[in-house]
Amino acid sequence: MKIRFLKLKDWLLMSVMGMLGMTSCHCPKQVTETTPPQPDPKDTVVAPDPRNFAVMYGVPQMDFQVKGRVVNGEGKPVEGMQVILLNQTIDITPDYMQEDNPHVQNYIRHASDTTDAEGRFETNARDVPVETQRVIVRDIDGDKNGGYKDQIFDVKFTPEDQTQKGSKWYQGQRSKEIEITVEEK
Repeated sequence: MKIRFLKLKDWLLMSVMGMLGMTSCHCPKQVTETTPPQPDPKDTVVAPDPRNFAVMYGVPQMDFQVKGRVVNGEGKPVEGMQVILLNQTIDITPDYMQEDNPHVQNYIRHASDTTDAEGRFETNARDVPVETQRVIVRDIDGDKNGGYKDQIFDVKFTPEDQTQKGSKWYQGQRSKEIEITVEEK
């Protein structure tokens, strides 16, 4: 009778813990491998859709918006430049923006904008609350606009850039308007 009671108690406890999102497992074999295999850096690049990525419980989030203009060295607007706002989980360079990588392309589709005739753009990404976001500017239309180098810029956000307040784990939105000067090839 006592064993039945203990099994029932364990079952009820594990059921409640499971409903709360806590899990555990029992491995009867002893693990002998001491170092985990190293992942390929190309496999750890991007969450499929930054607006719907899974966030662990207890990790605050914030929406970031960068808008503004892309101009050349003479101050003239540059059309056809792609502006990508990277969140902190992505560690890539313009060279890694491969056309054949579906994860990168999906992220670019959701977190980038292409400049118009006045050089204007607006891009958004969701990330952990940080002070600096990285922006990649790429020339995607070839020589049509004159030919410019792909470049990376850091955008610093301050508490004054807060445009929307949040609550609990959602920390709101920060927005910044900038002007980016690109270099010719």
